[in-house]
Amino acid sequence: MDERWLKQAIASGVSMLVLLRIRNSPPEDAIKGTLQAWYRVLTHNKKWDEQLDRVRFETAFLNLAQSCDQFPTPKQLLEAMPPRKLKELPPPTLTEEQRQKNQQRIRQLLEQMQKGMVCKK
Repeated sequence: MDERWLKQAIASGVSMLVLLRIRNSPPEDAIKGTLQAWYRVLTHNKKWDEQLDRVRFETAFLNLAQSCDQFPTPKQLLEAMPPRKLKELPPPTLTEEQRQKNQQRIRQLLEQMQKGMVCKK
């Protein structure tokens, strides 16, 4: 699976935090190792989807930049991440035949109720 987008999102977010000079930011010579560690932690037992998660990473890094007094951990990033926005499925479409069958079944149930033939629990 191609995770270049994730590496780029992590690099962009960590770079922003470093540029803000948040306390305990990694020194310049440790940034490469920091990025590798963050990537490893964030991909351990997790599956990320670019379309669902890219904006979540960007939002989480911005949330951290606004709220952290010291350099955050990957755990804090995950906690700052908003939930996934999933698309709702459209309502099922019924054919005219299915609609008629459903209406007939409703009529039958109503008739049974009027006659007292419906099972009572």
